[in-house]
Amino acid sequence: MKTIVHILFLLLFSYTISWGQGSYEEAEKQLKELSTLQPGLNEKVQVSVAGITLSDFISAIALEHNLNVSVDDELDNMVVNNFYDALVKDVFLFLIKKYDLNCEVTGSIIAFKKKPEEQPEPVVYVPKPIKVSYKSDNQFLSLDLKKDSLYRVAEAITKESGKNVVLAPDVRDKLVSVYIENRPFEQVMDMMAKANGLVSSLDENGFYFLEAAAKPTKGNTTKNGKNRNGKNGKGGGELFIRLSESENDKISVEAYDVAISEIIEGAASELGEHYFMYDVPEGNTNLKVENVDFMELLAHIMNGTDFTFKKVDNYYLIGNRITEGLRATELIQLENRSIETVKDLIPQELVKDIEIKEFVELNGLIVSGSYLKIEELRVFLQSVDQVVPMVQIDIIIVFSQKSSQLETGIKTGVSDQPVATQGDIFPGLDLTMGAESINGLISAFNGFGIINIGAVTPNFYASLKLLESNSVIDIKSTPKISTLNGHEATFSVGETSYYQQENVSIQPNISGGSVLSNRTWLPTQANLDITVKPYVSADESVTLQIKVNQDDFNGKVDPAAPPNKTTQTFESLIRVKNGETILMGGLDKDSDEDSGTGTPVLSRIPILKWFFSSRDKDKEKSKLHIFIKPTITY
Repeated sequence: MKTIVHILFLLLFSYTISWGQGSYEEAEKQLKELSTLQPGLNEKVQVSVAGITLSDFISAIALEHNLNVSVDDELDNMVVNNFYDALVKDVFLFLIKKYDLNCEVTGSIIAFKKKPEEQPEPVVYVPKPIKVSYKSDNQFLSLDLKKDSLYRVAEAITKESGKNVVLAPDVRDKLVSVYIENRPFEQVMDMMAKANGLVSSLDENGFYFLEAAAKPTKGNTTKNGKNRNGKNGKGGGELFIRLSESENDKISVEAYDVAISEIIEGAASELGEHYFMYDVPEGNTNLKVENVDFMELLAHIMNGTDFTFKKVDNYYLIGNRITEGLRATELIQLENRSIETVKDLIPQELVKDIEIKEFVELNGLIVSGSYLKIEELRVFLQSVDQVVPMVQIDIIIVFSQKSSQLETGIKTGVSDQPVATQGDIFPGLDLTMGAESINGLISAFNGFGIINIGAVTPNFYASLKLLESNSVIDIKSTPKISTLNGHEATFSVGETSYYQQENVSIQPNISGGSVLSNRTWLPTQANLDITVKPYVSADESVTLQIKVNQDDFNGKVDPAAPPNKTTQTFESLIRVKNGETILMGGLDKDSDEDSGTGTPVLSRIPILKWFFSSRDKDKEKSKLHIFIKPTITY
């Protein structure tokens, strides 16, 4: 009966359910409904996988839990997952969401497919507007072209002016550049043609015809001024210029003993660049560069000369570095370093012929000079404008001290006057007994056997001492200090003690003089000083230059004298990793004092010595441990 009901439910659900384009909540709902018919979806998974494909992983789960699945072969994503007591349906939902899958259910079969990629919307090409203007009243034409198609330029000129411009077939796809403002039509056509390697001509019908300019005759070359697949230079050298095949705004230049001015003219003609020379660059040069633009070419050939250039809008100004109009003024700002420290690092050669002023408020330099010198200075400043690491230094100071003291003995004597009985009995015995108490004890012992001791004198006394003391001191301090890489960080903690100083002076007077005494209290300190100077390496290791100085007070010679002081110092240079804790070592101090007084000979006999001597034993042990942990931050 259950089998029949199961088959009926399968028939009811024997339609295709697709939620690949739906939401994750819809997929969760459909799998929950299907799990009532497929118990395997409610079974738990305990699996850890790495390095298998998504299709193999889904197939393995289905085989283990008796599920029917169909997996697309394109699901070749590598899976690295760990599932523990997770339901099969939850695992499927996780995979659908993580790998953006389409899932379809047909009856009891679950199909997993790769979601088709969305096709991007077609990009509508908007042609660049051609900047052409024409005044019909005076037939003046204006052009502002920058790598525009010659075909579209000719079309725009014809529409604006009504004058027909015809192109030769081999120049229709040429890119042209020129900037001319309000000049006669024929003059503009001629200048545009010359600036772009073309020839303009006007026929008897009023048509303007543009064609490529004739190339120079090619032939074999030698070094004595003959042509070598290029042009003869004015000085007998050779010049080769060609446009880059991949980028129309770059050229390759090869020159042998050619005038600098001739190289500039040839390159500007090929690239359609415009320039104005305040001063014609002097001298010849040898040059071979590949795929450079006009600005890079000028920088190469003028480097090390007295000439420079400056770009203004769409043209270049060329001339001597000191020529008015060629000097540039710029603000070069730093992002990571302080301008006050970086300025001292600039080499003198870089600031030659450049005027520099600090602009502290904007952390920058105002520089005035030639373009080439400013660019050279900018490159240097960018190379040193790096983030300076900040080093946080955690110092853990652990100080422990243990001390013990033992005092024992019996002391008797005769004072100037009777002594009253006084002192402590518990927990330590420190008791002084007078003659009255001693005679009372003697009277109590008299009469026992043959013992009969006489009384002591009224001024007689006896001191009994049996004392022991112990102390343990533990101090832990965890200061934190931060400093820049290469700068010192100092930590100091200590104790101040005061002592009295008396100044005595004699003031003369009629009677002979008077003595004046002045007492002042002066401080003296015992400190623990730690100085750390970090140096961060490229691999983020930290070299620490460490100096530790520890002072201790050791009592006083006289109550009014300065305290005695001992000093322990050590220096170390170590290298640690970022975030690593190191122990600098312990400053240990041990003292053991054993002193006593007693009756000769008797004070050395065991047992009897406790009645014929007094002893004082002091032990003290202290340790100072210093842990240091550097942490680099940016």
